[in-house]
Amino acid sequence: MDIPQIEKLAYHPPVWNDEQERVLRGPFDYLASSPGKNFRSELIQIFNSFYRLPEAQIHVISKLVEILHTSSLLVDDIEDNSEWRRGLKASHLVYGTPMTINTANYMYFYAMECLKELAQDSETGLLNQLLIIFNEEMLNLHRGQGLDIYWRDELVVPDERQYLNMVMNKTGGLFRLTIRLMEAFSTEFNGSDSLVPLSNLLGILYQMRDDFMNLQDATMIKNKGFAEDISEGKLSYPIIHGIRHGKLSGDTIVLDILKTRTQDVELKRKLVSYLENTSGSMAYTRENILRVGALIEERFLSSIQKRGYDTAALLAAVGHLCAI
Repeated sequence: MDIPQIEKLAYHPPVWNDEQERVLRGPFDYLASSPGKNFRSELIQIFNSFYRLPEAQIHVISKLVEILHTSSLLVDDIEDNSEWRRGLKASHLVYGTPMTINTANYMYFYAMECLKELAQDSETGLLNQLLIIFNEEMLNLHRGQGLDIYWRDELVVPDERQYLNMVMNKTGGLFRLTIRLMEAFSTEFNGSDSLVPLSNLLGILYQMRDDFMNLQDATMIKNKGFAEDISEGKLSYPIIHGIRHGKLSGDTIVLDILKTRTQDVELKRKLVSYLENTSGSMAYTRENILRVGALIEERFLSSIQKRGYDTAALLAAVGHLCAI
């Protein structure tokens, strides 16, 4: 290529075509081809019975949140050294770690592009507000994930309050992003009526349940393997309780097994049995899942209901999370 051609090239945007897009999105599309629980999309529809946004806006919000969720799973599986996700070989083991990281990052920015679609035909300044909300919650997500990784890798055992704050950042982030985007368009819930605190509680409830189910749920075992959190060395809610129980009794079994990052099923069963039968950590987690569910029902569902809204669908969703 001669200099005039190079100069001409410089005066045009870089070329990007559909085939290149398909290649770049490969790890994302691979994982997206095996749908997850779809809980977030269902929750958006439930919340919209309160916010009453046009279906076109709900479609964009749902798409944005699903892109962020799927992309975060690509990175999670690399950070956790996971081999399976949704019953499939993890994307980074199929497409390679470098491409999977790049794809996940690319899709984060692709999700941000959805904000322009969301703000079209709206007043000047709204896009700015949406970008601020998006950036704040993406920062929160990475703060929570970073702490979770740090505690795991350095074996720093947080107290319960520290853990729940981390969860509000990491797991609550997408719930909170959803609510804040919807409230930017709605006049139904504002100021003191905001449902952001409800989204924080839903994040806590969701993560507590996920931590509990990881250690024994048949579906999760099928999709990710038995007690994958133990193999990862993750300081999950019941495991933290088990470690703290062991410190009081001079027993280090939970920490000892966790340090090994074992794939040995019998060793993992031994740890789960300890949490169930010795430390009472599984019962403690069950109890607090039910307590958070009751708090949501008492504090939020009753007040929403008093305002004339039908809360049956949200009550059912919370009930599902509490059914363990």
